[in-house]
Amino acid sequence: MKLNNPVSSVYSGIDGKCCCGCSGKHYYASTHREWAQKKRGYAVKDEDINDRMIEKVIKIIENAEKIEDLGSCISTTVGKRLYIAYLREQDD
Repeated sequence: MKLNNPVSSVYSGIDGKCCCGCSGKHYYASTHREWAQKKRGYAVKDEDINDRMIEKVIKIIENAEKIEDLGSCISTTVGKRLYIAYLREQDD
């Protein structure tokens, strides 16, 4: 599956746990930093930006056998790891 909308951020964490960041990490795309700051209501720090991790998670999801599409995000589980790609709508 190819992701159609741009990915603003991704999450990589333990499957079955909370996705707030306590059991994994959120990474933000450098090209969507300003938009993400407005969307979440506080600053995206330099250490939160990781384009390499964005690409890695996208590839994991695109190559996964089972994908869950929730509209605003796409996710998959590989082993005990949950991967989520948060999509940015074209008109946002």
